[in-house]
Amino acid sequence: MAPAHFIARFMAWLFDGIITGILSVVMALATASLVGIILSLDPGIFNLMALIVGVVTAVLLLLLNFLYYGYFWSTSGASLGMKAFDIKVVRRKPGERISFWRAGLRGTIGYWISAIPLYLGYIWAGFDGSKEGWHDKIFDTHIVKVPWEEQPLRTGPDPSKVKQPA
Repeated sequence: MAPAHFIARFMAWLFDGIITGILSVVMALATASLVGIILSLDPGIFNLMALIVGVVTAVLLLLLNFLYYGYFWSTSGASLGMKAFDIKVVRRKPGERISFWRAGLRGTIGYWISAIPLYLGYIWAGFDGSKEGWHDKIFDTHIVKVPWEEQPLRTGPDPSKVKQPA
């Protein structure tokens, strides 16, 4: 299968970021509501609550990303953003599916590694001969364009292979 184009990868990443961002806001609002209730009972524990909320929120956000990417990549090979742009994540070994754990770690730890140094790990995919970001190299994955025949929302023949009338 052909490697996915850099722009398709970026747009899928952005799309998934919006989805996980919305879920994160919902989670943060729920956590803040709970904290408000607890602080109304005992305002003297503000500093302790701030620490606990920070740690709990960070763990929940990590878990959210782990579960989101772990589920979608291990079941269909594509997150919602990837499905929208007809790309999917595969193992480098042909025919081998990405496991839930590998997918979850790639979407959390791998994405962090690629993002921390000024997003260089993502940008790398635009210049790499095999079009792989650092997270792909670390987790032995590759992003490919989904062939026309495998795209569930497409009907009819592949328009790139249909002869145009003269």
